[in-house]
Amino acid sequence: SAENLHAGGGRADLAVSLDQLQTQLPKLKRVSLVVGWFGDDLRAGQCAIRPGVERRDKPTEPASWSVAGLAREDAHLISQSGGGPAYGGTPSDESVRQAIAELKSRGLEVTLYPFVFMDVPAGNGLPDPYGGAEQAPYPWRGRLKGEDGAAANADVAGVFGDAGGWGLRRLALHYAALAAECGAHGLLIGSEMRGLTWTRDAEGQFPAVDAFRALAAECRAVAGSGVKLSYAADWSEYSGWRDGADVAFHLDPLWADPNIDFVGVDWYPPLADWRDGDGGLDSGVFRGPDDVA
Repeated sequence: SAENLHAGGGRADLAVSLDQLQTQLPKLKRVSLVVGWFGDDLRAGQCAIRPGVERRDKPTEPASWSVAGLAREDAHLISQSGGGPAYGGTPSDESVRQAIAELKSRGLEVTLYPFVFMDVPAGNGLPDPYGGAEQAPYPWRGRLKGEDGAAANADVAGVFGDAGGWGLRRLALHYAALAAECGAHGLLIGSEMRGLTWTRDAEGQFPAVDAFRALAAECRAVAGSGVKLSYAADWSEYSGWRDGADVAFHLDPLWADPNIDFVGVDWYPPLADWRDGDGGLDSGVFRGPDDVA
């Protein structure tokens, strides 16, 4: 049975939801198309980042699932949680092509957003780089980090990998090629890698920032001048690294790089102050977070 027809009328869910989106937001100009791959370890030097599927035994027609040259049987198998897959799988390359074409046909600009989900299940037994008994299940990708000091450069190089491996480099370059092929307007070469960009080497430098600059140049060579490139920093990461009184504006070389077209921020700051106990400013003025005033 069709998996992408839930809204009735025999039309694909994507088309129906875009109709609703454009009705509700008639001045909408740009859409970020999020495409997920999966990391399997918070230790940068040990982490592979690959396309993933919920099931291996899933025949599909008219097209078979394929991403970056991988067939379904060769992809990362997403872990189980709560009686089902912990995440939805990576969209096939062909479905990404079709989605970009649909968005462009509606006059929308498309930014391809390769996204890293951390598929680290409960009971993983992996050493925790933050000092816990084991890595927390299904953590935020911003917790992936290298070891500060002499090992930092090797750890960063490990998670970026090469163009033929399974890491951040192949993820970005694969979608740079798709962006060029399909005429996407933008590409994010990475996002919210706070633990990685904050990793410091023995000289106190930030090797992941240099690695993202090199990756931006590689993506530019693949995507061409018509695709706008950036890194989407977490809102807690974009303005700098802080340790007590020490401050470093570590992303400035990336933002200033000639291959980066704009400053990207994933902006999720606190919108209100509803702390438990004394000190919550909003609780002194409003009845609660659902107070219309």
